Amino acid sequence: MVPKGDSGEVLLFLGSLALLGLLVGYFFVIPHPVALQEPPAEKERTTILLEEAEVTRIGTRGKEWTLRAPHIEKQGDTVVLSSIAGTLFSEGMPLYEVRALRGRVLLGTQSVFLEGVELRHVTTGEQFLGRELRWQGEQKAFTVEGVRFIGQGARAECDELVYNVAEKKAYLRGNVVVRLEMGKP
Repeated sequence: MVPKGDSGEVLLFLGSLALLGLLVGYFFVIPHPVALQEPPAEKERTTILLEEAEVTRIGTRGKEWTLRAPHIEKQGDTVVLSSIAGTLFSEGMPLYEVRALRGRVLLGTQSVFLEGVELRHVTTGEQFLGRELRWQGEQKAFTVEGVRFIGQGARAECDELVYNVAEKKAYLRGNVVVRLEMGKP
């Protein structure tokens, strides 16, 4: 027999034991369907890598530019290049030889962005060195930032150079310094 003072504690113990049994049966014995949610699918992105390849823009008057690189990577609508060599054309004729450390081409707008760029005029040998070159799609001009120009009897530095290919004119802007070599035959 159980003393009367302990009967409440025994009933509490037995009630707790019964509740524990019900919970174990409900959660571990009776099967429950589990709804699994798949994580949201990421937008599939295809990357294409080309070895020793060339990217060219051809307009109504022939080639406008050609860029070659040992590795060209296409990510969606953007082409990424490094160790670039190429040519800028004027009316289908080579105008400047191009070298750049890296760059990208936006295929939708046909815009070109090159970093660490060097342009050498095909016939005169004049040279433009710059931090960045931007060729904006349909514009017949390109912009070079952080420019040093080395030409026949002249040197120039400026913040920005805009070269209008159609007019064959260059415009120097911002902190322009020009040095002329006088008296040389």
